[in-house]
Amino acid sequence: MIVRRLSPGPLSAAGAPEAPRIGLVVPATDEVSETAFADMLRDHPVSVVVSRVAFENPVVMSSLSRMVDDLSRATAALLPGGRIDVVAFSCTSGTVAAGVDRVARAIEAAKPGVPFTTPITAAVAAFRRLGVSRIAVLTPYVDEVNQAIHGFLAAAGLDVVEFGSFHLLTEPEIAGVSPEAIVAAGRSIAVPDAEAVFISCTGLRGHAAIAALEATTGRPVVTSNQAQVWEALSLVDYGRPVHGYGQLLATLAGARVA
Repeated sequence: MIVRRLSPGPLSAAGAPEAPRIGLVVPATDEVSETAFADMLRDHPVSVVVSRVAFENPVVMSSLSRMVDDLSRATAALLPGGRIDVVAFSCTSGTVAAGVDRVARAIEAAKPGVPFTTPITAAVAAFRRLGVSRIAVLTPYVDEVNQAIHGFLAAAGLDVVEFGSFHLLTEPEIAGVSPEAIVAAGRSIAVPDAEAVFISCTGLRGHAAIAALEATTGRPVVTSNQAQVWEALSLVDYGRPVHGYGQLLATLAGARVA
């Protein structure tokens, strides 16, 4: 057999700006994060490279905290030798259980110098950007995880005026909650004192409930996946608004809030 050698042409477009590239690390059992990122970024020149970090149900503090043990490996698996502009560790409760410092060290060990975001730290930054401090929180978690989430938000200076949960133990159960149920639950916790609503958990289809919930409550809604997208794009100075997924992304600007 004779194989003809063909020219590949130029290997890069000289002078053309490269599309931002997000490295998304999701729990092995997560059924929602990849779809959520794809939905929100569908009309944008942003690429997402995905890796999975070891995790086994149930969603409790002990299993969540162990996730960080595999985080460096999973992060290093994001396009080895290639360009990653920002890393998104897509687990709200896992970040809280392991601690932000441990997450940061694990990511830095794999991708030195690459900025990163997590859902919970991005949500805190998002509320600062929106200028709100009193929030209602909706989660799918059991009580030990809820208590940790509440503690993290309070320590960050947010006043949690209402807290509701579906009290689910596994990722398939969490992914199975419909956007309509999330909207209904969000409305029930949007008490008058709440300036905004936070829907926690990347495994929950919160991004699909944002528009309806903002329309019915008249208040901004922040979700775990939406906050990650917002902060990831902010960290790479991508200033084009993302429409259809809430006030936060619609007013996207290139500068990150400290």
